[in-house]
Amino acid sequence: MATWAHLPKGHHPDSGFTTVELPESAVRDQLESLPSMEAFELASELKFLREEALAGREANLLQLRRNQSAFTTSQKTAFKAAINKMVQDGTYASLVLVHVDMSHNMHGSMGDTGLLRFLGWHRQYLMEFEKLLIAADRDLRPAATDRLYLPYWNWNDPFPEWLEDYLPARHPGTGAAVSARVKNSPPEKPTSKDVTLIIDKFRDQLPDTNFPDPNVADYVRFTWALEGWGRRPDGSSLPSHNHVHDWVGGIMSNPSYSPTDPIFWLHHAEIDRIWSVWQSRNQHAHPPLKAKDRIFDPWIATYDTVKSTEGMGYTYQT
Repeated sequence: MATWAHLPKGHHPDSGFTTVELPESAVRDQLESLPSMEAFELASELKFLREEALAGREANLLQLRRNQSAFTTSQKTAFKAAINKMVQDGTYASLVLVHVDMSHNMHGSMGDTGLLRFLGWHRQYLMEFEKLLIAADRDLRPAATDRLYLPYWNWNDPFPEWLEDYLPARHPGTGAAVSARVKNSPPEKPTSKDVTLIIDKFRDQLPDTNFPDPNVADYVRFTWALEGWGRRPDGSSLPSHNHVHDWVGGIMSNPSYSPTDPIFWLHHAEIDRIWSVWQSRNQHAHPPLKAKDRIFDPWIATYDTVKSTEGMGYTYQT
């Protein structure tokens, strides 16, 4: 059996998400050995995290994350000003360096655990960014009434015009200016039809893999497609997360340092939005994460505290 294992810190490819291939034949045995989802329960000492996330939340306080195309001119200016402040005070680089540490095991290229952690870990990562973004904006605009939030970039739309040539952060590893974006194929950028395949036809993925638990099968097949390992009906690669990183190009094609580009956050918000849409239709499906793998380090968040966007205080305009 081919080895599909977590790459050590510092050994992840430094260029190109789509240069890594995960053929089903190479990973089938490990996917088929995944345990039943119901075998795992959140440790009692961590249950307070879920309760704390939900405590005092009112439905009318949910933050609505909208398409970036709905941003007003004022919000676009505020978004960039807040990131500029984060770059200047070092909080932006610190947040990027969290992603650089691949020992957090948060990508499918790292193994079956990385695949299971991919969506939940990045949902918490987005929340950490949004909290810092809002804090910076409040410092800059204490009297503002148009609250800032993290928007998403619908892949079916062109690259956001207001973020063209906006690359305020230098490479955290070298201090050099980052490379310009490419914004061109190959690889392909997902179409609305591709997103429909990911959400509605996820059971067509990994057709020759026999999972012990159908709920685990659904979660893995969907995540497989959304992260970028899936196939279209004609057998060609199904564009999604990995492909957009490489389509944008520049530092976005660097698996470690990609958050240096501000479009990273809008791109991953689209992934999070797609997951939330899928979750609303597949509430039975969850990853069989156990013990420490269920904790999304370096934070104390767990899968149980991030599995609901409403529980985290936000929802998406769809």
